Amino acid sequence: MQIEVHLFSILRDCLPPGSSGGSASVTLLEGATLADLVRHLGIDRYLRCQVLELTTELGWQVMVAGKFELDLDRPLRDGDKVHIFPPVSGG
Repeated sequence: MQIEVHLFSILRDCLPPGSSGGSASVTLLEGATLADLVRHLGIDRYLRCQVLELTTELGWQVMVAGKFELDLDRPLRDGDKVHIFPPVSGG
C-alpha cells in the first residue's frame, strides 16, 4: 500500500533519497501500522529511541488523515497521509 508521509524539522533526514519538500510516497505491506512506518523510515534509529517513545516520551506529534494520533499501533490504510511534527515549544 502507498502512504504519503510528511516529515518536519530534523526528521526530514529520514526521508528516502530523492524526496523533496519534506514529503515522500512510501510503500508498506498491507496491515502496516504507524510503528512500522517509523521503523521503515529509520526514525527510531535516528532519534535513538524506542518506537513507542516517539509520542509518549519525546513529544513528537503524529497526524493521520488530518487527525492527531497517539497510538503508533494504529493500522494504516492505502492512501493515508501521515504528518510527523516536532514537539511544541515556546514560552
